[in-house]
Amino acid sequence: MKRLSYFITALFISIFTISCTSDEPIGRWESMKWKYEGVSLRTKTKKVFTVTKKGGTYHFKCKNYGGFWLCAVEEKVNNTVNTYDGQNFDKTFPKSDQHNIYGGWTTANIKENVLTVTIAPNKTNTKRYVTIEVSAGDIFDQFYFEQE
Repeated sequence: MKRLSYFITALFISIFTISCTSDEPIGRWESMKWKYEGVSLRTKTKKVFTVTKKGGTYHFKCKNYGGFWLCAVEEKVNNTVNTYDGQNFDKTFPKSDQHNIYGGWTTANIKENVLTVTIAPNKTNTKRYVTIEVSAGDIFDQFYFEQE
């Protein structure tokens, strides 16, 4: 009787091990692919978009992931960096969440598979920088904006 129970246990373990294999390697997510129009793109390793002093609104459509969310918005002026996310946000704006982050002069929103970034006019003579990080599970991507 003991032999039969060992045999059945070994059979179940074998079946479980064989059925749990995957053809896709762990951690091999396809990079996020974006469609964007009306934005000047600098040729660098990172996506760096030049924003005029007037500011503007920019739309980025993710072509290969239907759902993604915002991780953080980081605003930098001179040596001062402010990071906004779901817990740390500008209290004068509505509460931020995974689809809406309101910074000091940047707003990032996601609706379906479109990321909308709005950058307010720059009324100073200092360059401003924004980094926006998005995620779709284990894949992350960042957008970099440089404002005159």
